[in-house]
Amino acid sequence: MSFDLNLTTPCDHLVFRELTVLDNDARTIHFEKPVAVTSTVQVFAVDNLLPASLYNIVEDKTDLLHQAMVIKFNDKWRSPTDYFELSYTTIPTYCSKCAGNKFIDDISYDVRGDLLTVRNEKLLMQNVEKFTVTRINSNPFHPFVGTSLMGLIGTRVTNPSFLVSQITAEESKTLQKLQDLQSQYQLTGREVTEGEMLQSIDNIQVTQDQDDPTILRMDVTVTAQSGKTVEFTQYLKVYN
Repeated sequence: MSFDLNLTTPCDHLVFRELTVLDNDARTIHFEKPVAVTSTVQVFAVDNLLPASLYNIVEDKTDLLHQAMVIKFNDKWRSPTDYFELSYTTIPTYCSKCAGNKFIDDISYDVRGDLLTVRNEKLLMQNVEKFTVTRINSNPFHPFVGTSLMGLIGTRVTNPSFLVSQITAEESKTLQKLQDLQSQYQLTGREVTEGEMLQSIDNIQVTQDQDDPTILRMDVTVTAQSGKTVEFTQYLKVYN
């Protein structure tokens, strides 16, 4: 049975020690992103954690549209040259770590310190992700693995319908490569499971994010040989 390191873990959407400064009123500090849970907020002044009794978390009256919050000190801060850092949980669509995907790619460990691994359908989903986000020709041992989708990040979109067609075609091509490689792997006599084998590519849908039109969302649905459905979502940040 094949396995791989578990690279997909739920994102905590934590903004860690975001650097900021005082407003001119010497009482207000702004968050760069929306605050999802106020109880997660920590305020540091010159590297020192401040007690929550020194401030309140209130609505930003200058940005009611995005329901922004600010730190409001009870009294004016005496040293206007001090720097501040904020730690807090933001909402998924503003998270820099997962870009709204709600998962991040990183190795993880169990309570005993052992590396977590994935098998069966979870392994298939991780392989679909690898073949999608790997930049083609970036792996010297397997230069044919991957797509050029990551090269689209930050590019200006002049023909959205053509771009959608390009992304769909690239994803279909790379998944067919995965399917072919799995078949070759199986012919070597190595033990594989039906859950990890790609049976069919059912759907590839590319749409613009409703909240941010500069973000393209690709939803991929495949079926394993076990008959179970595997779904994968990838976001691309582009510019109109």
